[in-house]
Amino acid sequence: MARRAALLAELRRVVFEGPARSDPAVRTAAGSGGPLAEPMRSYAAKVRDDSYRVTDADVAELRAAGCSEDEIFELTVAAALGAACYRLDAGLRVLREEA
Repeated sequence: MARRAALLAELRRVVFEGPARSDPAVRTAAGSGGPLAEPMRSYAAKVRDDSYRVTDADVAELRAAGCSEDEIFELTVAAALGAACYRLDAGLRVLREEA
């Protein structure tokens, strides 16, 4: 269990704080639902909450706003990881309460 926790902590560190094209504050906000400029804000929210609804048009809107392919990828990964971690943490809290 400790090994998994360490691996998850390292994954979070790399995605949210590691070297990348996008600023760490942008990636952190994408993962947590923090403040972002449009269209990044609505795109990150869609990835976090309704990823099955993401379309080519959403990505095209980011490109039109000046985001590079790398920045869009990083934003997507950060938002998805943020959602996954939120759900994992919630599930673990429930399990601890039942134990």
